[in-house]
Amino acid sequence: MKGRLAVLCMILASFANGAWDDDVKIHPETIYECMRLPMASQAEITMGKNPYYLRGDFDGDGRPDYAVAVRGKLTKRLGVLICVGTGIGYLLGADNPTVPPFSDMPKDLFFAPNWAALSRQETTEISKLPPFGPRVLPQIRGETIAMTWEDGTALIYWDGQRFRWLGARK
Repeated sequence: MKGRLAVLCMILASFANGAWDDDVKIHPETIYECMRLPMASQAEITMGKNPYYLRGDFDGDGRPDYAVAVRGKLTKRLGVLICVGTGIGYLLGADNPTVPPFSDMPKDLFFAPNWAALSRQETTEISKLPPFGPRVLPQIRGETIAMTWEDGTALIYWDGQRFRWLGARK
């Protein structure tokens, strides 16, 4: 018993000293690659969300993509970094100001308390429910990211050229 406790203490001490930082990988490799892109340099992964990343085929090309919860290094605003299977990244929100804003949310603060990846079929079904439906969906190429609040859900989707926002009707 004492031997096991000693080994556990040594392991914990190694983590505390940062000895395994380079060896321990906690994110999928695609996320590490995406975080090295120049546009991702203004953001950092925030693990305060659970889950802090989603996996899906968001651009509809048949390869896995990842949506990562990030926050801007300067403003600390939340956003989403979408890392597609081709090695391209898209920063939505955080410290990436776009004109016009990405979403229809005040000050473009669109990151919801709950988020999920939805299949195309699930997206079609949710579009029939209030406050969306009945609504004809725009051309959606892949799976969507649902941002859900207490009073509604908005969708992030790929239209073939860029990621777009579909807010709930008021």
